[in-house]
Amino acid sequence: MQIKPEQLRNDLKARQYPVYLVCGDEPLQHKEACDMLRKAAHYYGYEEREIYTADAKFNWSALSSIANELSLFASKKLIELYLPTGKPSDKGLALSHYCEHLPEDTLLLIMAPKIEAATRKSKWYKALERVAGIITVWPIEGYHLNQWLQRRLLSKGLMTTQDAIELINDRIEGNLLAGDQEIEKLSLLYSPAKGEENVHLDYEQVADAVSDSARYNVFELFDCALSGDLKRASRILYGLQREEVSIILILSLFAKEVRLLAKMSAVLESMEQTRQVKNIDLAMKGVYIFPKRKSLIAQALRTSRAEHWQQLLKQLLMADKFSKGAQLGDPWAEMQLILSAVAGKTYLI
Repeated sequence: MQIKPEQLRNDLKARQYPVYLVCGDEPLQHKEACDMLRKAAHYYGYEEREIYTADAKFNWSALSSIANELSLFASKKLIELYLPTGKPSDKGLALSHYCEHLPEDTLLLIMAPKIEAATRKSKWYKALERVAGIITVWPIEGYHLNQWLQRRLLSKGLMTTQDAIELINDRIEGNLLAGDQEIEKLSLLYSPAKGEENVHLDYEQVADAVSDSARYNVFELFDCALSGDLKRASRILYGLQREEVSIILILSLFAKEVRLLAKMSAVLESMEQTRQVKNIDLAMKGVYIFPKRKSLIAQALRTSRAEHWQQLLKQLLMADKFSKGAQLGDPWAEMQLILSAVAGKTYLI
């Protein structure tokens, strides 16, 4: 039986399976689902806990005997079994047998990374599906991530505006662990007073709280250069270098933004070639841009060509090679030249 992560709490109140499988590569949801299952197991009287890693040396033939061993300390047992590769080394024979001969007073929790489509067609997985609760965790993106953030904030007694939600979404770039940390920070700063149901936060309060911990904001650097303020952008870059912010992080952020601009510029040029009216809104279609940045991006698209951004991608690749020691050079100096190119100015002037 498939159970969505957000439905697990209510499902555990309604029924309990003898086996649970938590799988997927999104770490926060994976951890929280496992933690919830452990707490539920303890609540339902599974007081003894045994933990095994099913690596290449694991004795699969002992699984049933481990489950059926009588305990001197507790009548119910939780067995946690971690599958590092997402599939058992004995081709699933032991798990299939386990599911066909379920031991009494034993709960089996299997933890695994993403299970491939081919593996889900195997006999052992099909045997699990018949008796187990299966929780598959997936990365959350776009609109669904906004919903996740809203639910998370509400669970802390916090509410905010849609543009503030979009800001958090933009900053965490799909990283739920980072999102959870930002919401914890907001909770510490603005938790409801005793007797107060919810605290309503405005955009500025959220923006102040989720800004990068560095004194100079790495997310601000690109927009500052794009607006043409090369002097301030250079100061921010120097501050980031002094505070030992990763140059790879900065390059990654710039590469993402430059690729989007190259793509949108190419769309505009194709309109030009087919003698269509250049429509910037149409070029932006399908690309999420934080509302407060749209005018800045639109201005950049009006005053540049796709070739400019494609050349910048080559410079970013060169800086990346410098940063990783694959080629001799100073990535921070190259980054300064990239800043001037984004700003559309000559650095030496």
